Order: sequence, then C-alpha cells, then structure tokens
Amino acid sequence: MQMLNSKTRIVRMIVSLAGRTLPLVLCSAVGMILLLPSVAAQASDKKDKPVVLVNGKALPEDMLAEVMQKIVPVAAFHGGLSEEKKRKYRPEAIKTLVDEELMFQRAEELDMDIDRSRVNAARKKIIKKLGGKSQYKRALKAHGISNREYRKRLRRRMLIDKFVKERIEDVAFVDDEEASRYYEENKGMYIRPEARRIRHIFISVPPVPSEELFEQRKERAELVLRKLDDGEDFAALAWDYSDGPYRVKGGDMGLLHKGRLDRKLELEVEKLEEGETSGIIRTIYGFHIAQVTEIRPEEQLSFEDVKDSIKTTISEARLKETREAIIAGLREKAEIEVVEVAEE
Repeated sequence: MQMLNSKTRIVRMIVSLAGRTLPLVLCSAVGMILLLPSVAAQASDKKDKPVVLVNGKALPEDMLAEVMQKIVPVAAFHGGLSEEKKRKYRPEAIKTLVDEELMFQRAEELDMDIDRSRVNAARKKIIKKLGGKSQYKRALKAHGISNREYRKRLRRRMLIDKFVKERIEDVAFVDDEEASRYYEENKGMYIRPEARRIRHIFISVPPVPSEELFEQRKERAELVLRKLDDGEDFAALAWDYSDGPYRVKGGDMGLLHKGRLDRKLELEVEKLEEGETSGIIRTIYGFHIAQVTEIRPEEQLSFEDVKDSIKTTISEARLKETREAIIAGLREKAEIEVVEVAEE
C-alpha cells in the first residue's frame, strides 16, 4: 500500500451555493445509478474489491466507479471507458472519493443525521426522474447493488451535502455593499463590447476549384450584387442565392462581437456604417456580401445589470476556498491508504 498525500488540493465542489442541497443530491444520486454499461460491468465484477482505506474503512471499487462517472467528461465515455481513460481519471476519482468519505465520517462523529422521510422523498423523486420503479430496479441491477444499499448511499450523499452546507452557509452570503465594491474594482470586466447585426450572402468556392467553377461562382456573386444595387431585398436574395446556413433567416446572423467572423470578412464589415452593404468580399471560403443592419456600441454595464453575477462569483470562490480548507483539516488528521492496483 502507499500513503495518499494528505495535502492534495480538493478537485471538485459538492455544493455550488448554500441552499441548493436537495437538487444537487438528486443530481448526484441519479448519476449514481445511471452508470454506462462499461462502468456498471466494472462495478459488478469488482464491487467488493477495496480501493482505498480511510481511517480503516475500506471503500470498494463500485463506489469509485460512481465517482468516476461524476468527474469524467461525458465525451470521454464515447466508445466505453477504456483502460487508458480509467488510469487517467482514477487518481482524481480516488481523491474525490476520499474527500467525501472524510466528510461523511466527520458528520457521523458530530451526530448529524438525515431524517428518514427526506431520504424517502429524495428516492421517490429519483424514481420519477428515471421513469418509474421498473427502470429504477433495472438501473440498480445493472449497477449490482440492492435497494437497501442504494438507500444507504443516498443517505450518505445527503449527509455529506448537509455537512458542507452547514459549514459554508455563512461565508456564501454576499451583500450589495460588498458586490458594489467588487464592481468598482473590476469595472473593466463588465464592458459589453460593440456588436453588429449582420446579414450575409455567401457563395461557396471549393479550396481548389476548376477555373470554370470559380468563374461561375464569381458571376453568381456579381449577379447578386447587381440586384442589390437595383434595390432588390437582401433577405430575399439571401434565400435565393446564399449557400450559408443563414439563408433561411434571410442571411441574418444576429448580433456578432469582434472575433466571430473570418478575419478578412470582419475587417471589411468593420468599415461599414449602419445600413450599408459591402461589395464582394473574397475569402478562402468563397465570396461574401455583407450588410450591417444595426450597430450596438460598446457599453459599460451597470452594477444592477451584473449584481447577481458578481454575487455568484464571490460566493463560489469563497465556497471553494472554504471547502478546500475543511478537507485539508480533515486530511491532516486522517489515515489514508490507497490499495495498489495490480496490472492485469
């Protein structure tokens, strides 16, 4: 066995804001029994195999599988959870599993508890979310745990959330005065940049076109420009001639900030006044004709516009810092041993 570094920084937050415990519990608990087949199979085959000892308590492989699903990006599950992916995310999953167990053990030492009715209510919501009891039972079976064991784990999850919530509730609160100070000190972060509403007609040209095809596409763009000069409607011409996805919206691309367009196209669009239409703009993608229908100038957002966002920013930073401090304190006093995984 090897000793796990007790100073390791926490890698995930259990709660995002005080007062959101139940929704998070439901999210975590549903995830607990919605394992993908590869993970479920692992839990079934090795469910009792200890992964880590926390103050003498063995945590099995299937509990690690539950944590693994929460921390692994969804895209990483494409094609199943390979051995390479398991190795990549295993250290983080073990850290998270240990952190949760430390909080659970501390909560029990403090005689904290979750009322049975709350556990039952949470379980009923999960069953409903899964689509009924039969789906719930199938999920448990796939995971290889009994209904009783799942209830125990649900209570464990709820107790962990309660433990954290009671210790961060005070630090999570941010009043208007503090938020206002943050706003004044960071005003530059709250500037809405200039945006332009663009209509766009796009005539595509392949990367290596034949001379004949190139001339055909160029003539098509020139035809559209002549029709615009004759006063024909831009939206109607976009529908009839544009190759772009916005043709169904009359070429309307919406309000765009700087950096959203091809650089060459953007430079030409920046020269246009509101209501003006460009000439033919050539890029590596083809020919473009753009029209600026609205210019929304750069704007300093008011405190009221961003107050809620600022409060969330401050709260989440505090919550993360506080939770890390809690975990660090628990780790310093804990005996943590990771069971070595033998290569198969």
